[in-house]
Amino acid sequence: MDENKADLFRLFWENSKLNKQTSLKLIKNLIEDARTFKTIPQIFYPSEDLFLKKPKDRLAYIMSQRKSTREFSSVPISEKQLGSLFYAFAQQNSTKRLLPSAGGKYPIEVFACLFNVKSKLNKKIVYYNADNHSLSIVTNCPEWNEIKEFFGLELEGEPAVFFIFVAIPERTVNKYGERGGRFILIETGLYAQSLGLRLANENIGGVISGALHDDEIKKLLKLQNTDALITLGFACGNFK
Repeated sequence: MDENKADLFRLFWENSKLNKQTSLKLIKNLIEDARTFKTIPQIFYPSEDLFLKKPKDRLAYIMSQRKSTREFSSVPISEKQLGSLFYAFAQQNSTKRLLPSAGGKYPIEVFACLFNVKSKLNKKIVYYNADNHSLSIVTNCPEWNEIKEFFGLELEGEPAVFFIFVAIPERTVNKYGERGGRFILIETGLYAQSLGLRLANENIGGVISGALHDDEIKKLLKLQNTDALITLGFACGNFK
């Protein structure tokens, strides 16, 4: 990436990367936070001027079913369900995608480790082609126990699928500079939210991981010699 474009964003990213050493500090912070009071502070205004009517449509129902879980059963995800989950990021036609992107740059690419799927691609790491809703094999997928420390999650059981959202920063920052760094993070959240709704619709559990070990995951995806950024992970599987 051109060093004159969003170099401060790149510096922020380097300083916030995780590895075996820096993750220990994060774990310490998480333990300390767990001891604190759980009430979420809110902005307070002295009056509540309008009480809104809650919707009772299908989307409201799906949103109400979304929940995070760290416990997964050994029941595999079907190929049909896999297609439903990946559809969260699909391109509907040559001019329209399901998700928005600043300037139409679409810096987020989606990869996944398939640990327990009823498919010929089981035990593969795959890349999602949004234009035609297909998967391409990147490489073989190691067993979960061999690589789980790189994913930043303590789980009961193993996920059936672990989605990894990867940013190609120059697509956005070459146009928007430092501000484009914000857009990349915002769009990562959109991808995670869209997947969360698909999971709820399929009655599949999931949990987000923001503690991926950057360099190890890049090597796993064969991206170690690129400027790609590992932004977020999402472990998915059938409820235990």
